[in-house]
Amino acid sequence: MEAKRKELRQKEENALLTFLKQTREGKYAKVDESSLPYSRLKEQREEPYYEDEYYYSVR
Repeated sequence: MEAKRKELRQKEENALLTFLKQTREGKYAKVDESSLPYSRLKEQREEPYYEDEYYYSVR
């Protein structure tokens, strides 16, 4: 179990280091600033509903 966890941690670390190296080398494209207004969706949130009445029944 410990060996699997250590192996997984090592893989994640290698993936992160690879990403950082590629970013530094410019392998990822720059963000087009003209598309930034469309990059986020407006957030909608439903108001919480608290019902204060309780209904009891007897079968």
